[in-house]
Amino acid sequence: MPAYYMDNQYFVIEEFDKAKTFASFLPGLAGPKGIPMWTFYVNRGQGIASFGIRDKNSPIMEFSPANISYKNVPLSGFRTFIKLGGAVYEPFQDQGEDSSIRRTMSIGLNELVIEETNHTLNLQVKIVYFNVPGDGFAALARHTEITNLSASPMPLEVLDGLPELLPYGIDNAGYKEMGNLLRSWMEVYNLENAVPFFKLRSSTKDEAEVSEIKGGHFYLSFSDEEELLPPIVDYEVIFGHNTSLVYPASFARASLEQLGAMPQITANKVPCAFSGAAGKLGPGESLNLYAMIGHTRDIGSIQSQTGRLCRAEYFRTKREEAARMAEQLTGDIATSTSSTMFDAYCRQSYLDNMLRGGYPVVFGQGQETKIYHLFSRKHGDLERDYNFFSLAPEYYSQGNGNFRDMNQNRRNDVLFHPEAGAFNIYMFFSLIQADGYNPLQVKGSTFQVPEERAAELASLLEQAVGSHRRELSAIAAKPFTPGQIIHYLCDHEIMLNVSEEEFLDKLLGLSAQNIEASFGEGYWIDHWTYNMDLVDSYRSVFPDKMEELLYTPGTCRFFDSPVRVLPRSEKTVLKDGKVRQYGSAVHDEEKLERLGGGMSDTRWLRTQHGTGEVYRTDLFAKMLSLALIKMTTLDPYGMGIEMEGDKPGWNDAMNGLPGLFGSGMGETYELKRLVLFILEALSGMPGGAVVSGDPGDSGLAGRKVRLPLEMAELLSETDSVLSRRESGDISDLECWDLLATARERYRESIRFGLSGDEQEIVFAALEPVFKRFLGRLNEGIAKAVKLGGGLVPTYFRFEAEDYEPLKGGDGGPVISSYGLPVVSVSRFRAEALPAFLEGPVHGLKLAESKEEAQGIYRAVRSSGLYDEKLGMYKTSVSLEQQPQEIGRIRAFTPGWLERESIFLHMSYKYVLELLKTGLTGTFYEEFKRALIPFQDPAVYGRSTLENSSFLASSVNPDPGVHGRGFVARLSGSTAEFLSMWSLMMAGSRPFRLSGDGDLVLELAPALPGWLFKDDGRLSFRFLGSVRVTYLNERRADTFGENCAAIRRISVKDGAGNTLTVEGSVLSGKLAEDIRAGRYTELEVVLE
Repeated sequence: MPAYYMDNQYFVIEEFDKAKTFASFLPGLAGPKGIPMWTFYVNRGQGIASFGIRDKNSPIMEFSPANISYKNVPLSGFRTFIKLGGAVYEPFQDQGEDSSIRRTMSIGLNELVIEETNHTLNLQVKIVYFNVPGDGFAALARHTEITNLSASPMPLEVLDGLPELLPYGIDNAGYKEMGNLLRSWMEVYNLENAVPFFKLRSSTKDEAEVSEIKGGHFYLSFSDEEELLPPIVDYEVIFGHNTSLVYPASFARASLEQLGAMPQITANKVPCAFSGAAGKLGPGESLNLYAMIGHTRDIGSIQSQTGRLCRAEYFRTKREEAARMAEQLTGDIATSTSSTMFDAYCRQSYLDNMLRGGYPVVFGQGQETKIYHLFSRKHGDLERDYNFFSLAPEYYSQGNGNFRDMNQNRRNDVLFHPEAGAFNIYMFFSLIQADGYNPLQVKGSTFQVPEERAAELASLLEQAVGSHRRELSAIAAKPFTPGQIIHYLCDHEIMLNVSEEEFLDKLLGLSAQNIEASFGEGYWIDHWTYNMDLVDSYRSVFPDKMEELLYTPGTCRFFDSPVRVLPRSEKTVLKDGKVRQYGSAVHDEEKLERLGGGMSDTRWLRTQHGTGEVYRTDLFAKMLSLALIKMTTLDPYGMGIEMEGDKPGWNDAMNGLPGLFGSGMGETYELKRLVLFILEALSGMPGGAVVSGDPGDSGLAGRKVRLPLEMAELLSETDSVLSRRESGDISDLECWDLLATARERYRESIRFGLSGDEQEIVFAALEPVFKRFLGRLNEGIAKAVKLGGGLVPTYFRFEAEDYEPLKGGDGGPVISSYGLPVVSVSRFRAEALPAFLEGPVHGLKLAESKEEAQGIYRAVRSSGLYDEKLGMYKTSVSLEQQPQEIGRIRAFTPGWLERESIFLHMSYKYVLELLKTGLTGTFYEEFKRALIPFQDPAVYGRSTLENSSFLASSVNPDPGVHGRGFVARLSGSTAEFLSMWSLMMAGSRPFRLSGDGDLVLELAPALPGWLFKDDGRLSFRFLGSVRVTYLNERRADTFGENCAAIRRISVKDGAGNTLTVEGSVLSGKLAEDIRAGRYTELEVVLE
């Protein structure tokens, strides 16, 4: 029977092959000076299900979805054949019920270990997997150790390897569709040198341009003698007639020596990669087989290093390096409490959050500082087979990601890496377009030395580089990545007069950083809402720099997409007698033709209607423009934000709602949050700092902001319409129509670019406008809550009750680009969808009192959103009465994916808001029910250190999946947990400004007594570098009645000097020095 437990730093699953199936992955960390590889595994066979480089179109082992991998891995994955006394035994295969066989899987942060002990054969087989870090190639390392447990000598022969290895040049989908044809290009090279090189001979597309395949996959193996083993690449040599690969028929009949003498066919078939060894093991002795399967651009470079690579010591040190790297990276969140599971979960969550958002590193100094995110990638894996992930196979690797995902997972960057500063804020605000939307795909950054700094570049190269200066200058003059520079240095054996790190630091300091992005697909209504989370995090660390953040000129741009949202007159259509909104977003071919470029290019909004300079502004103006455009997208009842761009909000499975004129209340709450922030900025600097106006201005009220003329005109028109609605001159529908018309006219005016003209507006004039915005939002929220019966609905859909067909000049119907007749709607009827958790989550964010928050909590808890059996919260109540038109969510099985499941990202958001609103006791009542490390792993069905995208809820028709986690790890839940962790450990705003404007650090832990150790200690890493230890001898809660409060703080620097301060407040230079990392430890006494 499967069992689950922690053993040191490993999560162990006994009888893993009989446990509930799950899929996961190695993190693909190779370090800055390593080449990453993606590696997926399942708890069947020998674990590894697929691996390769860059993306699933460069597989070494075929990529298959999880449900197929569970079936195929025992045969298509790694195999080990052991011949004992003439019979072949294969460990990790299903041998039926055999109580003498014990199998375990041990999951580390950066490795996977499986082990089988066969007490009948007195044999133990242990296999360790890890990705090779810090070397010039990408590789999966595999160490197989076979141990004789008997008291007698044991002669044996072993074959170990992979039955199918796909040559480089094959794309995964192509192989699945035309695998038989693709054999025609396949060949294995370099077999005679015992390091086979697997690749296609040339490109395979049916087109005029044909290219030779450069680079390839390699296989290298050795045993205890540390000499290359002769590989077998022809599977028929091992399996013979047994094409099912179930049994090694040839090996069963012949010795290893005889197999090695057989001719191997190296072309026109899918190769394998095996090697073997024979020996006589004494009692307790082991036979070790080591293998690396990877990718290189030049097989000669691997061949020349075999003396270094074929060493057990190399494997040992690389395994240690891989483990140490993961420990060091997650050391930023090192936590020590009474719960070792919780502590380990903190590290795992931090790691997985980093993998989706990236790990920020700093290049350059002072004003030339650049932030570069390593290790990021899109969340694609065996369970997310729909996502196309990518890991750049280069040094200083980074990958692609989606706007929402990357934004969310970088929310806490500044809390762990204050040096990241405002980079993410400016980046993600700049990616917001002037139409209020944003590109989906965010790519890795590139760098480029501007022409005006060419002389400085030449000087740097003269001082630092021994040769190839002209070539390096040419590379740096175009977009490049740090990895490309280091690869060039290595490939050409260029000597540096400084370290690589110093050279990169200076080169990137000279360079301009290019934020790269592209449209991708669709315009979601919620992506922009994550931007304010970045601002809040920054404010909690740098309250003294908020004025600089908001008003520094030129910090923000507007992304300019080649896809536009159509006006209502081109997308409001009639289908089957019902009015729908279809084909809302279209590729703007006229824009592409006029301005040039392609769909995937990064482009920024320019003046002179697209032909002038890139338009730049400050963050405050960008916030104003965003709030303005979103105010014009309120639905016909003034409640939710319209889904007018072809996509819904966070819940992608509501994909039908945009066609039903859907709107979302979550986004309305977020718009209110933005408007409140703007009003705070207009009335006084957020953070409490004093804002000075320009000389001659009458203080803050006289301060000015500059807006593009087109935006200023839209602002004026929007204010005028809302003023008329406020006075009762127009109805809600008329207000909606006028605002939509103004929005459409504005978008058409900036379709190709801005004019470049600007208008100055004083703060005093802006304040009443945004107060009017706030009033309109409050009115809409109140109306929505009433329609929801006290629990705010998350979604509305609208049915047109009166409409008129539009007619063309010839009197015939106007046909949209979607192919349907266009209509104009004069009356809508709103319908609230059944309750979803998302709306109340956003409502809690803006709760103005604990009592209001408690009311929302009680309403949610008493609704169908609460899963009584699991004690957790579902995405929604039953959708059974909803039409299929609302989206694929309706077609999903209840309790699965987004439909009525425990979607961990949203469930964590909800629990987080309980803590943020001050319902700390309630938060901890939910804590152990809601958080993954406190789940029963036998129910959860996988490591309880790893989050899942969702847990099947108790409404699922299969009771066996209730509470079980699906879709591994890389989700927004990690960001929500890190936010919880920060609030628990240090409070919501550890840094603030005093009344005199001094910086103040005041820790405000919200911790339960049971989380402190028996000696009253609890420690964590503050700001990623400062070790904080709380001493709470009576182990009291730090919240509520009779709570433990901070009495004194001892501050220690790196030299061991200690300063003790009475009370809970550290201020002035001391607070600044702690933030700057000049102190390494804080010991905080609570009484």
